[in-house]
Amino acid sequence: MRRVLLVLTILILLSGVASALDYEKKPEIKVSYYGSKYGSNYFQRGAENLLTVVIFNDAKNEKIEYANSGEAKFFSGRENMLFTAYDVDIALEGCEGITVKTPEQNLPALPPMQPQTLNFVIEIGDAVSPGDYKLNLKVEYYIIDRLDSLVPFPITTVPEQENIELNSGTPTGNGTIVYVYQYQTQYYELTYTRKTDTIPLTIHVEQKPVTLQVVEVKSYNLYGESKGKITVTVKNVGDKTARSAYLVLDTPSGIEASGLSFAASAEPQGAAGVIGMQNLPVMPEAGGMGLTGMPGMATLPGGTASAKGGLATYYIGDLKPGETAEATFYLKINMKEGGVYPLHIKAVYLDDYGKLTESDSTTFGIKVKDAPEIKVKNVESRVYVNARGDVTVILTSNTDLKDVSVKITAQPPLSVLSSEYYVGDVKAGEDFTAVFKLKASSEANPVTYPADITVVFKSMDEYIELDPIRIGVKVNPKMEFKVIGKPRIAAGESKIITFTVRNAGQFEVKDATARLTIVDPFSSSDDTAYLGNLKPGESANASFKISVDSDATPKVYALNLEVKYKDPEGEWAFSEPTKAIIEVTPARPPYVLYGIVVLIVVVSVIVYLRKR
Repeated sequence: MRRVLLVLTILILLSGVASALDYEKKPEIKVSYYGSKYGSNYFQRGAENLLTVVIFNDAKNEKIEYANSGEAKFFSGRENMLFTAYDVDIALEGCEGITVKTPEQNLPALPPMQPQTLNFVIEIGDAVSPGDYKLNLKVEYYIIDRLDSLVPFPITTVPEQENIELNSGTPTGNGTIVYVYQYQTQYYELTYTRKTDTIPLTIHVEQKPVTLQVVEVKSYNLYGESKGKITVTVKNVGDKTARSAYLVLDTPSGIEASGLSFAASAEPQGAAGVIGMQNLPVMPEAGGMGLTGMPGMATLPGGTASAKGGLATYYIGDLKPGETAEATFYLKINMKEGGVYPLHIKAVYLDDYGKLTESDSTTFGIKVKDAPEIKVKNVESRVYVNARGDVTVILTSNTDLKDVSVKITAQPPLSVLSSEYYVGDVKAGEDFTAVFKLKASSEANPVTYPADITVVFKSMDEYIELDPIRIGVKVNPKMEFKVIGKPRIAAGESKIITFTVRNAGQFEVKDATARLTIVDPFSSSDDTAYLGNLKPGESANASFKISVDSDATPKVYALNLEVKYKDPEGEWAFSEPTKAIIEVTPARPPYVLYGIVVLIVVVSVIVYLRKR
C-alpha cells in the first residue's frame, strides 16, 4: 500500500464562547527555601548569601466539570493541560537593608508535582541587626480558563516519494519508496487567567561571627632575597568577641613568615590590655582540633608561636566587635622577582563557650620590589706571579643597603689572604669599593683567573647573602730586571767587575740585592751587591770581585744574576734569573816577572863590577 491516511474525525465543532470550566485543585504555587549554611534559613549580615527556592505546582486531578461534551472530548487525555501553570514569572523582593541581586526569573511552564530549583543572591548590609526578616516571593502565572473554539484543518495529502539508487548514472533497480503519513490537525482557542501569588519567606539574620577586615598594611624593606616586616591592622567587623585571640598569617611559597616577639614590639596593648601569659590559649597540635589550614603550633615564651607550613602567629588578646588590633610579622623573601603577592590572615580564638574557633581568612596583598641588583664597575689587580697583591673592586647597588660587607672566593693558583671587606651603609646609585689581598703561586701564569664576590647586607635582624658575582682577577707577570753591560777579564786575573741592573717591572722594589751565581772557571769571595730601592725604569750598579782560572778558555760566559727584593706588600721575593755576560780574554804576559828578572840581572852586574 503506497499511501496510508489517518483521519482524525472531529465529532463536534465548537464556535463562539463556551461555558467556563470548573475543576478542583487548580494550579497553585508552593515553595520551600533554605540558605547555603547548613541548609537552614540562617544568613550572615555584611555579605552576599545564596537563597535557594524550590518552587512546585500543587495542582491535582481530582474533579473536573466540563461545560459540554466538546470540551470533555478535547481535554480527554489532555487533562494535564488544565493543571499546568504557564509563563511563570518569579521575582524575589527584598526589604530594608536586604537587597536581592538576582533579577526576575521565568519558567515557560510548571507542570504539577515537578519542582524546579531557583537560586537568588541576596546581600545583607552591615547595618542590619540580627533577627527575623520577611522577603516576598512574587509569582505570576497563567492557567486555562476555558476552551473557546475548535476548528479542524482540511486533510492534506502528500505524494509518495521514491528514491532511486544509481551506479555511474545507471539505475540499479534498487530503490526506496517513502510513504508520508499526513495527520489531520485542528485549530483551537483557549482563554487563560492571570494569577498572582505573593509568598512570604522568613529568613533569620544571625549575629555575625568574628570577621576580620584588614584596615591598613604597613610594609618595611620588602625586597626580593631579603627580609622585611609588615604591620597589619585588623578590625573585628563581626558581632562576637574573639577571646584570647591569635592572628595567624599564611604566606605563599617563597615567603617565610614569623611573628615579631613581644620583646621587640614592647608588649602591644589593645582590646585585651597588657597581655598576660596566663590568658594565652594553648594552640592545638596537628590533628587536635582539625582546623582547616592550621597545622600544629606550640606556644612560645613572650607570646609568639611558631607554625609549620608557612604560618606565623601573633597574640592580640581579646578583640571585641568594632575594635582594631595590630600585628607585626617578619617576612623573609626567598625569590628574586618582585610583584604583588597575596597573604591570608585569620583569627584563632576562644568563643563565648570557651571553644577554640577560627574565623574565615581575609586576603590582602603586599608589594615586593625586585631583589637588590649589584653591578661590578671595575676590577683592578696588583697581584703578580709568585707574589701577593691587592684586588680592588668597585661596585654599585640600585638599592640602599645597610651594614654591607663583600666577600671573595678563588681557586688555585690564586689563594685568598683577606676574604672579607667591610663597607658599611651603601646608598643607591653610589659607588662603593672593596679591597682584597690575594696571592698568586709560582705556578700561576700571567693571565686572568676567575673569582667570585658576594655582597652581604643586614636586612632587619638577619644578614642576607646575594647571589655570587663572577669577576676576573688579572695576574701580572713576575718582576723582571735587565742586566746591562759586558765586563772583560783576562784568564788568570782577579778584579772587580760591574753590571748595571735596571728595574723593568711595573712596581717599585725596595732593599734590592743582586746575587751572581759563580761557576767554573770563575770564583769569588763576594758574589752579592746591594742595589737599594728601584722604581720602574730606574737602574743601579752591581759590582762583584771575581777571579778567573789561568787556564780558562777565552770566550763569552753567561752567569745567572737574580735580585732579591721587597715587593709593594713588604714581602721578600726573588726575580727570575737573568743572564750576566762576562768576556774572558787571553792571559796577559808576565811583564812584572820580566822586570824583576832584569832588575836582578842589573843588580848582579853592578855588584860584580864593583868587586873588580
